[in-house]
Amino acid sequence: MIKKTERLAAVALLAFLSACSDNSDVDGDGTVSRTERAAEMRRDGYLAMQPGRWRMNFTFTDVEVPRLGEGEKANIKAELAKGASGLSCLSEQDAAKPGPDFFGGNGAEDCSYKQFDIAGNRVNMALVCGMGDLGKADMKLDGTIGDNDFQFDTDLMVHVPMAGKIKLKGTMTGKHEGECRGDE
Repeated sequence: MIKKTERLAAVALLAFLSACSDNSDVDGDGTVSRTERAAEMRRDGYLAMQPGRWRMNFTFTDVEVPRLGEGEKANIKAELAKGASGLSCLSEQDAAKPGPDFFGGNGAEDCSYKQFDIAGNRVNMALVCGMGDLGKADMKLDGTIGDNDFQFDTDLMVHVPMAGKIKLKGTMTGKHEGECRGDE
Protein backbone atom coordinates (compact mmCIF):
# COMPACT_ATOMS: atom_id res chain seq x y z
CA MET A 1 0.00 0.00 0.00
CA ILE A 2 2.85 2.40 0.83
CA LYS A 3 4.55 1.84 -2.55
CA LYS A 4 1.32 2.69 -4.39
CA THR A 5 0.93 5.87 -2.30
CA GLU A 6 4.56 6.84 -2.96
CA ARG A 7 4.08 6.32 -6.72
CA LEU A 8 0.93 8.46 -6.72
CA ALA A 9 2.72 11.20 -4.77
CA ALA A 10 5.63 11.12 -7.24
CA VAL A 11 3.29 11.35 -10.24
CA ALA A 12 1.38 14.24 -8.62
CA LEU A 13 4.65 16.06 -7.88
CA LEU A 14 5.88 15.63 -11.47
CA ALA A 15 2.54 16.87 -12.83
CA PHE A 16 2.70 19.90 -10.53
CA LEU A 17 6.29 20.72 -11.49
CA SER A 18 5.64 20.38 -15.21
CA ALA A 19 2.62 22.70 -14.91
CA CYS A 20 4.87 25.35 -13.36
CA SER A 21 7.58 25.15 -15.99
CA ASP A 22 7.96 27.52 -18.94
CA ASN A 23 6.45 25.46 -21.73
CA SER A 24 5.59 28.16 -24.24
CA ASP A 25 8.69 27.94 -26.50
CA VAL A 26 8.00 24.36 -27.60
CA ASP A 27 10.56 24.18 -30.42
CA GLY A 28 13.31 25.83 -28.34
CA ASP A 29 14.24 28.46 -30.94
CA GLY A 30 14.14 31.34 -28.41
CA THR A 31 10.97 32.90 -29.83
CA VAL A 32 7.36 32.06 -28.98
CA SER A 33 5.56 31.83 -32.32
CA ARG A 34 1.90 32.65 -32.92
CA THR A 35 1.17 28.90 -33.03
CA GLU A 36 3.00 28.23 -29.74
CA ARG A 37 1.22 31.18 -28.08
CA ALA A 38 -2.18 29.94 -29.28
CA ALA A 39 -1.44 26.45 -27.90
CA GLU A 40 -0.39 27.95 -24.54
CA MET A 41 -3.62 29.95 -24.40
CA ARG A 42 -5.80 26.92 -25.26
CA ARG A 43 -3.96 24.70 -22.77
CA ASP A 44 -4.19 27.15 -19.88
CA GLY A 45 -7.73 28.46 -20.39
CA TYR A 46 -6.99 32.01 -21.56
CA LEU A 47 -9.85 34.50 -21.25
CA ALA A 48 -9.96 36.48 -24.52
CA MET A 49 -9.65 40.25 -24.35
CA GLN A 50 -12.42 42.49 -25.67
CA PRO A 51 -11.82 43.76 -29.20
CA GLY A 52 -11.87 47.52 -29.63
CA ARG A 53 -10.16 50.61 -28.24
CA TRP A 54 -7.63 50.11 -25.43
CA ARG A 55 -5.88 52.80 -23.40
CA MET A 56 -2.47 51.76 -22.10
CA ASN A 57 -0.44 53.61 -19.50
CA PHE A 58 3.11 53.07 -18.36
CA THR A 59 4.38 54.39 -15.02
CA PHE A 60 8.06 54.03 -14.25
CA THR A 61 9.16 53.93 -10.61
CA ASP A 62 12.87 53.34 -11.06
CA VAL A 63 15.39 54.13 -13.77
CA GLU A 64 19.09 53.29 -14.07
CA VAL A 65 20.97 55.42 -16.57
CA PRO A 66 24.75 55.65 -16.50
CA ARG A 67 26.13 59.11 -15.65
CA LEU A 68 22.83 60.91 -15.04
CA GLY A 69 21.63 62.80 -11.97
CA GLU A 70 18.28 62.39 -10.22
CA GLY A 71 16.62 65.32 -12.02
CA GLU A 72 17.59 63.97 -15.42
CA LYS A 73 16.39 60.48 -14.42
CA ALA A 74 13.00 61.90 -13.39
CA ASN A 75 12.70 63.61 -16.78
CA ILE A 76 13.54 60.36 -18.58
CA LYS A 77 10.93 58.40 -16.57
CA ALA A 78 8.25 60.98 -17.38
CA GLU A 79 9.12 61.23 -21.08
CA LEU A 80 9.34 57.46 -21.59
CA ALA A 81 6.03 56.89 -19.78
CA LYS A 82 4.34 59.59 -21.87
CA GLY A 83 5.84 58.28 -25.09
CA ALA A 84 4.98 54.61 -24.47
CA SER A 85 1.44 55.26 -23.20
CA GLY A 86 -1.39 55.68 -25.65
CA LEU A 87 -4.30 54.13 -27.49
CA SER A 88 -4.50 50.96 -29.52
CA CYS A 89 -7.20 49.27 -31.56
CA LEU A 90 -7.45 45.51 -30.96
CA SER A 91 -9.20 43.66 -33.77
CA GLU A 92 -11.61 40.78 -33.20
CA GLN A 93 -8.97 38.32 -34.47
CA ASP A 94 -6.17 39.79 -32.32
CA ALA A 95 -8.36 39.87 -29.19
CA ALA A 96 -8.30 36.06 -29.10
CA LYS A 97 -4.49 35.98 -29.49
CA PRO A 98 -2.95 39.44 -28.87
CA GLY A 99 0.33 39.91 -30.67
CA PRO A 100 3.48 41.28 -29.05
CA ASP A 101 3.16 44.68 -30.79
CA PHE A 102 -0.04 45.30 -28.78
CA PHE A 103 1.83 44.97 -25.48
CA GLY A 104 4.98 46.73 -26.72
CA GLY A 105 3.48 50.21 -26.32
CA ASN A 106 3.64 53.23 -28.61
CA GLY A 107 6.90 53.56 -30.52
CA ALA A 108 7.61 49.82 -30.38
CA GLU A 109 7.72 47.95 -33.65
CA ASP A 110 8.59 44.51 -34.87
CA CYS A 111 8.00 42.97 -31.43
CA SER A 112 8.31 39.26 -30.76
CA TYR A 113 7.60 37.12 -27.73
CA LYS A 114 10.58 35.46 -26.07
CA GLN A 115 8.35 33.93 -23.40
CA PHE A 116 4.60 33.64 -23.05
CA ASP A 117 3.13 31.78 -20.09
CA ILE A 118 -0.49 32.02 -19.06
CA ALA A 119 -2.61 30.28 -16.46
CA GLY A 120 -6.17 31.61 -16.27
CA ASN A 121 -5.79 35.37 -15.89
CA ARG A 122 -2.14 35.24 -14.70
CA VAL A 123 0.37 36.16 -17.44
CA ASN A 124 4.16 36.20 -17.58
CA MET A 125 5.71 37.30 -20.85
CA ALA A 126 8.97 38.57 -22.26
CA LEU A 127 9.15 40.63 -25.45
CA VAL A 128 11.84 42.19 -27.57
CA CYS A 129 10.88 45.22 -29.70
CA GLY A 130 12.64 47.43 -32.20
CA MET A 131 12.48 51.19 -31.68
CA GLY A 132 13.69 52.46 -35.04
CA ASP A 133 16.92 54.45 -34.79
CA LEU A 134 16.70 54.45 -30.98
CA GLY A 135 17.73 50.80 -30.69
CA LYS A 136 15.75 47.97 -29.13
CA ALA A 137 13.90 47.19 -25.93
CA ASP A 138 13.68 43.99 -23.88
CA MET A 139 10.54 43.91 -21.75
CA LYS A 140 9.30 41.53 -19.07
CA LEU A 141 5.65 41.77 -18.06
CA ASP A 142 4.20 39.86 -15.12
CA GLY A 143 0.64 40.34 -13.89
CA THR A 144 -3.02 39.76 -14.51
CA ILE A 145 -5.18 40.13 -17.57
CA GLY A 146 -8.94 40.13 -18.02
CA ASP A 147 -11.34 40.75 -20.84
CA ASN A 148 -11.58 44.50 -20.04
CA ASP A 149 -8.30 45.37 -18.30
CA PHE A 150 -4.79 44.28 -17.42
CA GLN A 151 -2.00 45.25 -15.03
CA PHE A 152 1.63 44.17 -15.25
CA ASP A 153 4.79 44.76 -13.28
CA THR A 154 7.26 45.88 -15.93
CA ASP A 155 11.02 45.43 -16.25
CA LEU A 156 12.34 47.24 -19.30
CA MET A 157 15.86 47.36 -20.69
CA VAL A 158 16.33 49.83 -23.52
CA HIS A 159 19.49 49.45 -25.61
CA VAL A 160 20.28 52.90 -27.01
CA PRO A 161 23.32 53.27 -29.30
CA MET A 162 24.45 56.63 -27.85
CA ALA A 163 23.65 56.00 -24.15
CA GLY A 164 24.06 52.25 -23.66
CA LYS A 165 21.60 50.30 -21.51
CA ILE A 166 18.79 52.07 -19.69
CA LYS A 167 16.95 49.95 -17.10
CA LEU A 168 13.44 50.85 -15.99
CA LYS A 169 10.96 49.31 -13.57
CA GLY A 170 7.31 50.19 -13.24
CA THR A 171 3.79 49.19 -14.15
CA MET A 172 1.75 48.92 -17.32
CA THR A 173 -2.03 49.11 -17.19
CA GLY A 174 -4.61 48.74 -19.90
CA LYS A 175 -8.32 49.49 -19.97
CA HIS A 176 -10.88 48.70 -22.67
CA GLU A 177 -12.77 51.85 -23.77
CA GLY A 178 -15.31 50.53 -26.24
CA GLU A 179 -15.23 50.45 -30.03
CA CYS A 180 -12.30 51.64 -32.12
CA ARG A 181 -12.70 55.20 -33.42
CA GLY A 182 -9.96 55.24 -36.04
CA ASP A 183 -7.69 57.66 -34.15
CA GLU A 184 -5.77 55.00 -32.27
